[in-house]
Amino acid sequence: MATGTIEFAAPIAGLQFEPFEVSNTHPAVEKIVLKAQDERLNIVFHLHNVFDFEEATVIANPILHSIVNRLAFHRNVPMGEPRFIGGSLPKDASGSSHMVRIDRLLLWDHTASVLTLGKDTCQELARLLEKPDMHEPLYSAYRFAGNQKDHVTRFMFLYNILLQLKGDKQQQVDNFIRSELPSVPESPRPDRPNKMETAYTRLRNQVGHVRSGTTSEQTRKEIEDNVTAFQELVRTAISRVV
Repeated sequence: MATGTIEFAAPIAGLQFEPFEVSNTHPAVEKIVLKAQDERLNIVFHLHNVFDFEEATVIANPILHSIVNRLAFHRNVPMGEPRFIGGSLPKDASGSSHMVRIDRLLLWDHTASVLTLGKDTCQELARLLEKPDMHEPLYSAYRFAGNQKDHVTRFMFLYNILLQLKGDKQQQVDNFIRSELPSVPESPRPDRPNKMETAYTRLRNQVGHVRSGTTSEQTRKEIEDNVTAFQELVRTAISRVV
């Protein structure tokens, strides 16, 4: 059986680990090897009887994006877009091969303390990545939101995920927030004083609507102070459905 590899890389912040394997049910995939070091995630697909890079990319891409999105979610780290950086595929069933190498990746200027995963944690992570992916849009949306360096932009995309999960209704979003954070600050809505909204919904509305007595600078500062805690809240909401 002729075997070969195709390799991708993506910028990653705050995480590193030694190589570990992930299996996949696609008949052409022997194994997938992940390694993270120096703010770079490498993902190598080992393939059976695949003889050109276009076919290899078609096989790898859906699996690749599922892995990247779920890894970003489960370890809660920023992760950029994966790029093809090369590989070595057989020319035919005889086993002779041809190689392509690009190995060019733009790294971020993200700054974060780096966590090194141990062997047991990597094995658990592999099991999570091997599960059937039934919620790709949620993982993708979370990774996209988490990659936003502007705090207000990240907050608004995170809030939108909660709206998706709660039927596009702010009341349901607030009910979830109250259930997770019973002591969350609340205040009356300016347009409906008998209606209370949580601090997170208030901030969302102060970005989306003109509200007297507030300034964009004040809203931005409050969001900066609270977006990390809010992101954890959104992770909790996603975890409840995945």
